[in-house]
Amino acid sequence: MTIVDYINNYGMYSFSDKSFNEVDNGILSLLAYLNFSSITDNNRKKVRLEDAAIEFLSQNRDTVIEDVPAIKEAIKVLDLLKSTKRYRDILIYNCKFNYSNESQFLCITFELNRKLVYVGFGGTDKLVSGWIEDAKMSYEYPVTAHVNAIKYLNKYFRFNRKRIKLGGHSKGGNIALVAALGCKKGIYKRIINVYSNDGQGLRKEDMNTPRYIDLDKKYVHICPYNSIIGMLLYHDPYFISVDTDKPVGFSHNITTWLVEDNHFKTREVSRFSKILDEGFTKWLDKYDYAARKDFVESIDKLMADNGIVTIVDFKKNKKLVFEVAKAAKGMNPIVKEMTMDLLKIIVSLNIENRFM
Repeated sequence: MTIVDYINNYGMYSFSDKSFNEVDNGILSLLAYLNFSSITDNNRKKVRLEDAAIEFLSQNRDTVIEDVPAIKEAIKVLDLLKSTKRYRDILIYNCKFNYSNESQFLCITFELNRKLVYVGFGGTDKLVSGWIEDAKMSYEYPVTAHVNAIKYLNKYFRFNRKRIKLGGHSKGGNIALVAALGCKKGIYKRIINVYSNDGQGLRKEDMNTPRYIDLDKKYVHICPYNSIIGMLLYHDPYFISVDTDKPVGFSHNITTWLVEDNHFKTREVSRFSKILDEGFTKWLDKYDYAARKDFVESIDKLMADNGIVTIVDFKKNKKLVFEVAKAAKGMNPIVKEMTMDLLKIIVSLNIENRFM
């Protein structure tokens, strides 16, 4: 059963009939990619999901040809949800959609009932600045998006008593995790769950804090069995490994994850993901923060020098890939070494992938 089947089967039940579950989390984390800020009138009002969907779809259905798969899938899912009993009356508000040359931050509150909210953080889309910020997480904590997430929780939930579920997909899952780690104590106590849907991990030392250790009771890390993004950085070895109907490269998309009743169908972690996890962990262990920073800043400069603002630029101009590769020859020796080590990991993964 796919998420579409789940929506068709569970859409007739309210959250009172059948309680919120990990699949609902996956669905709402996907909607967090969408910009509802104009519909919520700059956060001055709450809007029913059905009403927000009708307005959003009328404005955006034909404008996402070049967007990332997560946004395309989110729009399809929104169309399915809008008339279901389970989702149509969810209230949407406090939508933040901030982009800059340095950071990318997407967040939205879904009020499930008067006492419970799901705060969804969007993942990386087509902007290179978002991908560079992802890479910065290997040496910098907190990054700008983390700071914005912590401020968001502290601002909007400090003076109410609602119970809170946090979640996000990809980078959004990582941001949800850090928001829980950094928010005020009174807010943290009201957090029920933190869902990271194929989100990357943390730096090693950030996992050795009292709150992270305590968060283990609330933290739910869900990854496809052949995960790539969810294996990046350091993370606990215990996560929910789910089956998917797509091969590596496509299974990051939540709509490919398989469902059984009210939960994702589990499957043993693939050898591919284990090799990636081990290889990237060794890469992190080998290079300190200064080296990682040099590496990321070199890549960032290459992108800027070649006028690359979005990943779509690569699709529009295939020659850009060769221009970037040519410019990479001028990198300093340590960055070259780091690049070669990463390429070795990629080659080993390609070999493994042939036998999957």
